[in-house]
Amino acid sequence: MAIIMLLMALAVVIVTLLSCVSDIRSLRIPNLYSLIVLACFIPACLAEPKVFSPVWYYLAAMGLMFILSCIMFFTGVMGGGDSKLGTALALWVGLKGLVPFLFYMAIMGGVMGGLTLVLQKKKLFKNPKPGSWIEQAQAGKNAVPYGVAISFGFWMSFFHTDALHHQLNEVFKIIH
Repeated sequence: MAIIMLLMALAVVIVTLLSCVSDIRSLRIPNLYSLIVLACFIPACLAEPKVFSPVWYYLAAMGLMFILSCIMFFTGVMGGGDSKLGTALALWVGLKGLVPFLFYMAIMGGVMGGLTLVLQKKKLFKNPKPGSWIEQAQAGKNAVPYGVAISFGFWMSFFHTDALHHQLNEVFKIIH
């Protein structure tokens, strides 16, 4: 069952990478990515119920992130795709990982904001793709691909959870 959990986690990591690429290229994160993250949680949770116990910790983290990201969306701090992706990923980190998730997300958000300022001032790229983050930043807009920050926050918090360590130990037992 550890293999199922790891495969679902790998799928989520791949989706976060795709989200980063999409956000940088177009400042959009497809809804499908958030749905895949949510859908992957179900078989992972069914395969390893002890890892996600109590499950309400994970649902509560998702609910809190939903409230926080909705506030950020309605105040214009983040886009709708960012809000949905962050909410879906919070399900995977649970309450224990939510604060590190938000911390690392904020750190990377600051880095991405700083890069946006550099692009606004320096215009480092000639003929960037129309509609891309680089094009919009170089045009003076305050666009930030926050999906990168959300994904980074997830990676840093998830890779430090007991869930992943437990699963890797189980796989190593099978291999040996």
